[in-house]
Amino acid sequence: MKMLKRFGKIAALTAMLAAFPTVSSAASFVDVSEKHGAKAEIEFLAEKKVIRGYEDGTFKPSKHVTKAQVATMLARALQLDVTTASNAQLTDVPKTHGSYKEISAIVNAGIMPGGEFKPYLDITRGEMAAALVNAFNLKGNGKITFSDVPANHPAAKVIDALATNGITRGYEDGTFGPEKPLQRAHFSSFLARVLEPSFIKTSQNSTTAGSKKPGTETISVNMNENYIYTYSTRTYVGADYWHEEELRSTGETADGWDEWQLTSELGGDYMFQTRDTDSAYEYTLPKADSALGHIYTIPYPLKKGTTWLDATGEISYEIIDVRESHRTKAMTFKNIYVIEATQNGESSLVYYANGFGEILTMSPNGDVLRELIRVHQVK
Repeated sequence: MKMLKRFGKIAALTAMLAAFPTVSSAASFVDVSEKHGAKAEIEFLAEKKVIRGYEDGTFKPSKHVTKAQVATMLARALQLDVTTASNAQLTDVPKTHGSYKEISAIVNAGIMPGGEFKPYLDITRGEMAAALVNAFNLKGNGKITFSDVPANHPAAKVIDALATNGITRGYEDGTFGPEKPLQRAHFSSFLARVLEPSFIKTSQNSTTAGSKKPGTETISVNMNENYIYTYSTRTYVGADYWHEEELRSTGETADGWDEWQLTSELGGDYMFQTRDTDSAYEYTLPKADSALGHIYTIPYPLKKGTTWLDATGEISYEIIDVRESHRTKAMTFKNIYVIEATQNGESSLVYYANGFGEILTMSPNGDVLRELIRVHQVK
């Protein structure tokens, strides 16, 4: 009982991601080989009927994707009603155009701009970022930068949002290439990652949202408001058993704090707040604002051997291990920080994943007390 009470105080509630998608071979294209880096993402979208390929059975993964094609795929992915869609403001997309209804629906929804749409023009990476961010209401944290995307760039905020959510990593040289066109395979990868978060992990040579690339991205153990998290938590109330807890953002912010709601199947809601500062990740238990309530911290930068005390001096913390990866029932996470929390001589181990937050809490003898078991995107 003491361990569970203490766990409630020292664990910073967090995490992300779901089970791997199952892709049927029926969605295969003759020009997408087993070794193709985006094969799983392409076949996933084909199974979802978001992409259809060409009549000859090819997908043409290296061909540039056009604005009309992106609008069509997004309309299918969002399941927009296109049966009667029309937009009189589309000056260069006649009603006879094969994608007129899909383009109209996307423009009407505010996902892509209308007027002169230029349907046959290759979409740029910056335009692609805007379309995905608008379509799925993705949020950025303002911390991820690329050397060719200055703060005053028209697409800076949407590119930041895309990178914050792990949808893009940019190029190895630290650039994003906002004016560059992108291939059909690349857009498929981006869209699949938004629709099915497990692809963020399965993408070839991927790093998770918030992973640190020299000169570009920032380490963070805060949560992502675009996702709903489900934890399995061990408790002792008359008996030793497990129950599920669902965690989601309320969308409320104040003084830099983001508000979260934890709903337990045992009944009741639990409110708390989190924020990232330049020097620490901070969270409150119970709900507090920047002036009230007890604030717990995890200091940045995250380094093995770092020690600190909570504000009361009752709980001591130490980052005892930094690991490349760790797997829970949700998925395999990268960039793991293991924090030992000790109170009155008894300890627990909390595993944090970069960009996801808390994924696992264990007792010193290896008993699981709380585990992230699934996550899905807010619709």
